[in-house]
Amino acid sequence: MPDPGQHTMKASFRRVRLIAGNTLGEALRLRLTLLLALIGAGLVVGALGLREFNFGSAELKFIGDFGLGALGGFGTLLAALATAQLFFSEIQGRAAYCVLTRPVRRWEYIWGKFCGIAALLALFTAALGALIGALLIWRGLQLGATAVPLSVFLCACAIQWLKLTLVAGMTLLVCSYSGSALFASCAGLILAAIAHVRPFLNDAGRMSWLRVWPNLALFDAEAVLAAMQPPTTAMLGGMAGYWAVYVVVFGSIASYVFKQREF
Repeated sequence: MPDPGQHTMKASFRRVRLIAGNTLGEALRLRLTLLLALIGAGLVVGALGLREFNFGSAELKFIGDFGLGALGGFGTLLAALATAQLFFSEIQGRAAYCVLTRPVRRWEYIWGKFCGIAALLALFTAALGALIGALLIWRGLQLGATAVPLSVFLCACAIQWLKLTLVAGMTLLVCSYSGSALFASCAGLILAAIAHVRPFLNDAGRMSWLRVWPNLALFDAEAVLAAMQPPTTAMLGGMAGYWAVYVVVFGSIASYVFKQREF
C-alpha cells in the first residue's frame, strides 16, 4: 500500500514544478529579455574596442572582472525587478486567485515562484557567462596569453548565480507581505545593498543587529577568477550550505507570511 505522505509530497513537488515552469515561461516573455540582449551587445562592443590595445594578461583580467561585474550588477536588478513583477502580475491579474483556489498550498506557490526565477537567473548567468567566456578565449588566442581554466570560470559563474538567487529570495520575502511591485523591488535592492556592505558593520555598533542578514561579499566570483584556480571542495560546500540555509529561511518565512495574507 503506498505511503500517503509520500504521495502527498510527490504531488506537492509536481505542483511546485508546474508553477516554476509557468513562472519561467512568463519571465522569458518579459521586456527584460530585451535588456539582456542589450547587455550582451554592450559587452561584445566593449570587448571589440579593446582590440586596438594589447595589455597582455591584464586585458584578460579586465574583461573577466568587467564581465562578472556586469553579470552581478544587472543580475541583481533582474532578480529584484523580475521577482516583484512576476509575483504581482499574477495577483493583479487575478491569475493567482485561480491557482490558489485549486489544491495548491501557499508554500507550494511561493517555492514554485522561487524555482522559476532561479531558473531564469540560471539562463541569464549561462548566457552572459558564455559570452564572457568566448571573449576571454578569443582575446587569449589573439594575445597569446594564458586563458582562464574552464573549471575556474564555471565556478565563478556558479558563485554569481548563488548570489543572485539570494537577492531573489530577499525580494520574494518582501513580496509576500508587500502591496505593490514597486515597493517590493526597491526594498529588494536595498536589502541586497545591505547584504553587500554587511562586512563593514561593527559588532558593537548601533547597526550590529544587521549581522544576522546574509553576507553577499562571501560570494566573490572576481576573487576566484583572479586566483586562476577553482575553490576547494570545502569552500564550495561552505558557500552552498550558507546559501541553502538562507534560501530555506527566506522561503519558509515568505510561505508563512503569504499563508496569513488575505485576498
